[in-house]
This record gives sequence, C-alpha cells and structure tokens, in this order.
Amino acid sequence: MNPPGVPYDDVALGLRASTGHRIAGALMIVNAALVLCETYMMPASTRGDLLTGSFPIAALIDVALGVSLLSGSTGAVTLSIVRVGLGLVLFTLLRALTGEWLAAGMQVGVSLAFLLLLVGHAKRVRIGLAALLFGLYLALESFGLYILVTGQNPLAHAVMSARGELTGEPAGDVVGGLVDYRLRAPSDRWYLRTDEAARRDNPLADRWLVRPDLDAHILIIAERVPDTMVPLAPFVDTVVGNMRSAASNFELIDSAPLPGHLDTGKLLHMRASVDGQDVEYLAGLVTAYGSAFQLIGFTGARNFAAVEPELRAAIESFVLPASAALPQGAGRVVGSAAPYAVTAPDARWITASPEMLAQQNPDSDRWLVRPDVDAHVTVMLEPLGEETAVDALMQQLPERLRSTWPTATLQPAEPLAGDHAQGQVLHASVAGAAGAFEIDYAIYVVGLRAFHLLATAPAPAYPGVQGQLRQVLRSFEPPGD
Repeated sequence: MNPPGVPYDDVALGLRASTGHRIAGALMIVNAALVLCETYMMPASTRGDLLTGSFPIAALIDVALGVSLLSGSTGAVTLSIVRVGLGLVLFTLLRALTGEWLAAGMQVGVSLAFLLLLVGHAKRVRIGLAALLFGLYLALESFGLYILVTGQNPLAHAVMSARGELTGEPAGDVVGGLVDYRLRAPSDRWYLRTDEAARRDNPLADRWLVRPDLDAHILIIAERVPDTMVPLAPFVDTVVGNMRSAASNFELIDSAPLPGHLDTGKLLHMRASVDGQDVEYLAGLVTAYGSAFQLIGFTGARNFAAVEPELRAAIESFVLPASAALPQGAGRVVGSAAPYAVTAPDARWITASPEMLAQQNPDSDRWLVRPDVDAHVTVMLEPLGEETAVDALMQQLPERLRSTWPTATLQPAEPLAGDHAQGQVLHASVAGAAGAFEIDYAIYVVGLRAFHLLATAPAPAYPGVQGQLRQVLRSFEPPGD
C-alpha cells in the first residue's frame, strides 16, 4: 500500500502508459504511414517485391502497436521495444549490406528516438532528444518522398560534387577523348562526370554528361574501326540486341534517321526496365570512316518528357571528328599486276589500303569500297594456259560459287557490254553466317588472262547500290586499250 497522503504513480507501477509511450505510439503511426507511402510510390516494376518483403509488414505492425500505446495500454510497451530493437539490428544491417549508408543512418536515428521514449519513464530531456532525432528523420524521409513524387532532386549536384564525380563547371562544348568529336551540352544544368566515375559505371564510356536534378544522362561510347566503316543497319541491330539482352520489358518505340547524319545515323527511342527502374532512352547511333559512336541519353520514365528536348538537342549537335572524313575518292584505279583500269562511280567510293587488302583479301589485285553501305568491288587475275572463251569460264562459275556458298541462288549469265571491253556477268544471292548479300560476278578475258570482278553488297543495301556496282563492272578497261 502507498503511505497515507502519497498518490499512486500508475506509470511507475505499470498500470498505464507514460507520456513518452503515448508519443512513441503516435510517432510509430506516422512512421508507418511514411513507409507505406514510400512503398506505393515506388516504380511499379519494384513494388511487387517490396510488398512481399518485410518493410510494409513492419509498418502494419507499427500501426497496431502505435494504436495500443496511444490508448494507454502498457502491454504494448514491451512488444514495441522488442520490435524497435529488431528493426535497429535487422534493417540497419540490410541497408548497410546493400551500400545504402544514408538509409542505414536514418534507421539508427529513428530507432534510437523510439527507444528513448519507450524504455523506462522518459522525462523532458529524453522526449526532447527523441523529438529532435525523429524530426531529422522525418525531414529526410519527406525529402525522399518529394523526389519520388516529382522526380527532381535539388541536392543531387551537391552530393555528386562532394563525391568528386563531377568535373566542376557546366559541360558546355564537349570534346571527345578517344577521338575529337564534338557535342554541345543543351544547358548549363548539364555537367561532365569525371573519367574515373564514368568508367566505373561503364568501362566503355568516353564521355558522360549528367543533369543531376533530374537524374538524366548522356553516355557517349566511341569505337575505332581503322580503315573501314561499320555498316549502319548491323550496327543498330547489335546495339538494340545488346540493350534488349541487358534489360527486361525492352521496347523499341521509334527509329528514324538522325538529323545531320541522315545516311549514316539513326535516332532511337526505347523503353526498358533496368534494375527494377523504368528507364526511357533517346539514343543516336552514328557510323563514320574509322569510327562508330553511341550517344545514349536516358532518364527515369517519369522525367523523360521534361528532359527529352534537351537530350534531342545534345544528340543532334554531334559533330564527327576530322579523322572520320573519307579518304579521297578512288576515281580511276589502275591495276597492280596488270595495267587494266576500273573507275569508281563517285567520291563515296574509296580504294582499300594495301594493309587492308593484304589482311582481308590477299587474292585481290584491287579493291574498291563504298563504306557507308558496305559495298565492294574486287578485281582478281587468273592466268590461262590456253586461249579460253569467256563462256567456258562462266560455265565453271556456278560450281566455284557453290563450293563456297552451297545454298547460293544463281541467275543465268548475261552479256556485259562496257565502253572498252565485252564480258559476261552472273548474279547470285547468298545467305551465310555473315548474313544475306548479293553478288554481281563479271568475267573479262584478254589474251591468256581472265579478269574476275566481284561486286557485293548486303541484301538490304543492294537495290540502292546495284546501279553503281554494274557501272564499275562496265568501266573495266583491258590492258593496252
């Protein structure tokens, strides 16, 4: 019994919850509401995993415990202490293991705030300290919700700068590292990431621009392909295939010629899920003589509409390096093993270098290339032991071709009339490991030598270049003409 005149202390006797306990109950309900809001504002692609995880379940438990504490129940105090202690250990460890150090610190702070209120009989100092810790946690959580709702992070630039990820001033005019291409940043809100930071995230990165507040990026990948030009269509197919294999729910929304590079560039609009995030892309792919470029703009799907004009402006400002200029057009080319000649149709046709000829086609005497469409004309000489008519050589050609391409489809040979010589030409359609391509095979016979002219182009490009291939074949000038 209490001594006469001394009131009962119901809190000390455990008969009712203290003010600290009731405050803890209210804050547990507030925290649960924050967790549930954050969960349901996550991208749809990640929401399913979270709903089956422990965070929303813990939030529902917090609501139940919070209501009990607010009602003055003392039975919920011990359960609340156990729940907060487990959350302090488990959730902090989970976030630390995934590298989310800020989230881990926030978990420690909010857990300590609850323990200050729940353990024993909290007085003013402990209640004040708990309020301070929870207030800081609430401010950070509210800021996180603001980022989720708006897609904007006004502190991202400061955070990235503090980590040493940005080069300093706005990007402005960007010059390539591997080769001297140029690109104009669309506004002063765009910054260059340091080479170290860019290559840590993508070892192929040559330059990486970022707009921190919208988490928008332009990744530039430059590749050298000496003495040749990557055909545009296979290049696009390869890039799209790589992105499709690296992401889930991939969708190619649109593909159009890239302004400023209509014949050698494509502008792709794509959408995909990457690491549980919905990402939208605007990518420019450009091929040039000796190099190929990927200009990949991307941001979260929520921000894409706001940043698309800037991504488009930056990609369309791309200027090829001086080294990408085609060598001088082939013009009239005289043979090496004999003084015959062939003439290229225009300046887009170049002569393969001796090194390239020796490495890739050592049996050819001369090699003309139109790199932008992967079209080729090679000339080979065959000595004849006796005088042989061109008809006889043409009769042997189907067997020769099918020995290399067993499934080749051949058309009958036909006369080939040029300004300087008469020959025959055969057309073949071939499908192999390197893809489908078309062949125009011409033969001229001059004395005891046969001149074989092999003109090829990929099947998709052949209709557009067929006239030029035939023009080269008809331009053949025999020796001594």
